[in-house]
Amino acid sequence: MTQDVISYLGTFFTDLVMWDTTMEDYLKGNEINPPKKNKMTQEYRVLMDIMLLQVAAENYTLEPQIPFRAWFPSAEQLSEDDSYILSCQLESWS
Repeated sequence: MTQDVISYLGTFFTDLVMWDTTMEDYLKGNEINPPKKNKMTQEYRVLMDIMLLQVAAENYTLEPQIPFRAWFPSAEQLSEDDSYILSCQLESWS
């Protein structure tokens, strides 16, 4: 079992980046920006959720089914550029 696997990890990271970049850390002087402090609490909660999901994922033992095992090695490997292009196309459909 591979560790550090979490579904929709990108969603968590998007939230973290948004919360971190949308507000100044400090107001004039060295006063901590109170709304930013609240966002830091939210960031902490998201990181805790990620950690809890990692622990929960350790309880799963998933074995690929025979058809998947047969198909996967023969699947076409895309270049990084082709993967990026396909990803952008898929995002535009959702």
